[in-house]
Amino acid sequence: MTEPYEAGWATEALAVIYVREVRGLSHNLRLSAQISADGARWLDHPATPLLISQPGGYCLMVREFGNWLRLTGEVDGGPDDGGAAMILDIYLILKG
Repeated sequence: MTEPYEAGWATEALAVIYVREVRGLSHNLRLSAQISADGARWLDHPATPLLISQPGGYCLMVREFGNWLRLTGEVDGGPDDGGAAMILDIYLILKG
């Protein structure tokens, strides 16, 4: 999960994700946006989540998100592989 961003001034957000490395992971990382009115209680944004399973570049466009925004991820599929890891760079670009 990313740190929350107070973004009530923005009208759109673009999350740019660079997956540098995938180790021992045979499932998808499901990355989605969450929104909050107060920065304490969070709801899933209705934007379609990204499914990430291999290195490369990905982006997620989010509009109409209110005051606070963050990204969260979970691994879809079976039990966790003890050595599984993904190395990501995540950039959140906000526009007013």
